[in-house]
Amino acid sequence: MVAQKASEKRETQRQALVTGISMVGQQLSGFFQNPKLVAKVAYTSLAVFSAFFGTRFAFNYMGMRMMARFGKPTLIRETSKLYSTNYVTLPFMWMRKRVQMLAKRTEKDLLEGVILSKPLQE
Repeated sequence: MVAQKASEKRETQRQALVTGISMVGQQLSGFFQNPKLVAKVAYTSLAVFSAFFGTRFAFNYMGMRMMARFGKPTLIRETSKLYSTNYVTLPFMWMRKRVQMLAKRTEKDLLEGVILSKPLQE
């Protein structure tokens, strides 16, 4: 009697599994037989995929540009090459930097603001 109940239970589970798989197969068959529905699903999937990764790329790029613009220490910004989004002002910035470099030719001016130990300073 216990063996018969176990056998009936196994048969019921097998039938439920077979029924479930056949239902999924019928649904997939119906889905792939409708080309308009397949195209809509493909388009929607592509749109979601593009929106997700496009947004992620845009935020990464904006963060990288902001760090490049504002994340540099003052010393690097003051001593590195000139940068401006206004290309008309670049020649004037080059001339001003050149004039400042020519004006600061003495050793005293070069070491101004630098903190050194007494023996090294002397």
